[in-house]
Amino acid sequence: MMLHHPTPSNFQWIRDRIAQVPRVKIAITPTPLEEAPNLSKALGGPRIFIKRDDLTGVALGGNKLRNLEFRLARTMAESPDTVIVGLDLQSNSARQTVGACNKLGLRTILVLEGRRPDVVQGNLLMDYLLGAEVHFAETRDEQRRLLDTLAEQCRSAGGRPHILNDNPMFDVASALAYIETTLEILDGLDAAETRPTALYMSSSGKGQAGIVLARRLTNAGFQMQGITATDEFHVPSRTAAIANETAATLGLDIVIAEEEIHNDDRFVGAGYGIPSDEAIEATRLFARTEGVILDPIYTGKAAAGMIRHIREGRYTKDDVLVFVHTGGNPAVFSWNQLWLPEANQGA
Repeated sequence: MMLHHPTPSNFQWIRDRIAQVPRVKIAITPTPLEEAPNLSKALGGPRIFIKRDDLTGVALGGNKLRNLEFRLARTMAESPDTVIVGLDLQSNSARQTVGACNKLGLRTILVLEGRRPDVVQGNLLMDYLLGAEVHFAETRDEQRRLLDTLAEQCRSAGGRPHILNDNPMFDVASALAYIETTLEILDGLDAAETRPTALYMSSSGKGQAGIVLARRLTNAGFQMQGITATDEFHVPSRTAAIANETAATLGLDIVIAEEEIHNDDRFVGAGYGIPSDEAIEATRLFARTEGVILDPIYTGKAAAGMIRHIREGRYTKDDVLVFVHTGGNPAVFSWNQLWLPEANQGA
């Protein structure tokens, strides 16, 4: 395949390939691409833009709404009336899935791993506000059994359930979505008469796979720098595998090697779902320089990675970084004590 110098007019053939994949319209896109001059000044570093995928619309927005357009299109092909999904207790994906299903007129049952907290806050509070039927499971095995049990109960009552965890588009949908996001970023930077040196995003492999694939397809030459918030996966191999599965879905004769994947795993901190000091600092810095709210679990850790890389001297003032804000804002309420004045001493 011959690749051309990236300009907006050359991206349409990629969009046409993606348009052949069934989808339902849910997210508000394209999302804004905003320059962050105060943040750049505070860091004494390169130009920084923020891709506002926290502003995708439904249920307070976030990156999952983009991939749900493809996943739920596959779901709707089965004509269900109920979607059942198992996710983490404070899952951004759960919140956005309930909102998306509401838009499609579907009932949603959540099976969340963990115990219901004494004080319901953050994403879990939004799940209840959005009208989900919520169940809790203490282990992954228990969660899987409950998914199947609830599906059978739904069928016995005359319902038509779909277990979203078993949806075959789970990984590819995220990659497809972030091919499109990358094209939006390149179009936005072209309008600003500049090009990216690197893109940063919180990643466990799925969305990053789409950006890596888009980088190859557009020959844009930027580095895709993922920052992982979990040690559950070996991200480089997972990312490459998803990118290659997505290329096959689009009928592209392309192979992404594991060596092409850049993902920094130094920012997990004490563990998945636990704020780190660097993430807290990054969340405050974005808020106090640009009025942009991150969360201390995903986007905060990704921002911490970008900030440390800048402070390490990886970039000059002539470089251009794009931080992909994937959402997750309700988490700031779950960790409310972090933002009170007494927590800011020494910040």
